[in-house]
Amino acid sequence: MKNTIASKINPILNFLNIGLIKFLNIGSKYILVGYLIRVLGENGYGTLTWVDSIVQYFIMLINFGFDLYAAKYVVENISNSQKLDEVISSIYYIKSVLFLLCFLLLIPLSFNFQINSYINLILLMLILGLGEVLMPIWFFQGIEKMKMVTILTFSTKTVLILLTMFFVKKSTDLNLYIVFLVVINAVWGVLGFLKMKKEIQFEFITISKTTLIKYLKEGYMFFVGKVSTFMFNMGTLFIIGYFYSKGNVAGFDIAIKIVFVFIIPFEVLQQAIYPKFVRGINKSLIKKILIYSLIFSLLMAISTYLFSEKIIAIFGGATMIKYNFILPIVLPLIPIVSTTIILGNCIMVANGYYKEYNRSLIITALLFILFIVILRLSNNLNFINIIIVRVLADLILLSIRFYFCRKYKLI
Repeated sequence: MKNTIASKINPILNFLNIGLIKFLNIGSKYILVGYLIRVLGENGYGTLTWVDSIVQYFIMLINFGFDLYAAKYVVENISNSQKLDEVISSIYYIKSVLFLLCFLLLIPLSFNFQINSYINLILLMLILGLGEVLMPIWFFQGIEKMKMVTILTFSTKTVLILLTMFFVKKSTDLNLYIVFLVVINAVWGVLGFLKMKKEIQFEFITISKTTLIKYLKEGYMFFVGKVSTFMFNMGTLFIIGYFYSKGNVAGFDIAIKIVFVFIIPFEVLQQAIYPKFVRGINKSLIKKILIYSLIFSLLMAISTYLFSEKIIAIFGGATMIKYNFILPIVLPLIPIVSTTIILGNCIMVANGYYKEYNRSLIITALLFILFIVILRLSNNLNFINIIIVRVLADLILLSIRFYFCRKYKLI
């Protein structure tokens, strides 16, 4: 059965399905954000976002870099039934243990007064990790068959939107929304696992301690890189919410979500062509992709700037227009991040430059922390400066990755 998978791959269909998944994920988020910010209020939505910024660190631990790297395992072993069962079993065993570990790690964090004030919400939302353990998107990406994931994503996101619209009606319904989110995510994961099991007749097998350690070591590099990425992504939300109001968190989150909707096409492109570049680099194609990506991303940034106030009003409502000043500051992220994604995933990771990929993230994260500490010690840490440092971090990341790609003549 596994031998027939490769022959059925349709790259164009795979690209469209990945695009639909991204569209559904981001589209549902934007529908929900527009609704939740009006129902929960600025502070209620800010609280939800701030709690999520903490939980996402645990989700990152659960994924342990496999969401970036495991597709490569699948591509390389697509015709080897025994090896594929080993890979999948190992990943599930590791992620399950890490999921349980997250609840233990939350104990010392609860001694912080600020975090302890929201500990019940954090515990509830942490159950999202169950869906992350179960859903093998990395498997479907590896075999380039994303249609079922698209269907599952559409179905579960639709149900979540409907449940939210019908039952979440006031600011005190924050817990109810998180319950809906957790349950839907778990169902999504279970259905994805069952589909994978049926697709290749997968069966769990016994894995030796040595083999598990091997996969942990290989995933560790990507885990460290992911920690670094979160340091200046979710870390920015956490810092704003910790030192300033949850309303500021809401304002920044809306601006950053608007920016990242324009980065979706480049994420889709990266995921769709990743397996192709794993099989061999094509410098001519890379150059074309980089040039066209830069042109389109700049056009998107300029267009967004021209209609920034209207976009904020549509997305967050009239009360959020006061945060319109944030959008012009973060708009450079559209060309910066879109180019960084292609340089990192499609070129460096696909061609085995894992250490350099993670080194770029680690260096950037350390500089981000350094800048924040300097601002704090010099009494210059404020809402605007935090956002500027966030943009600067991605610019540094882009520069480092470009340096490595040029150094190793990958472009």
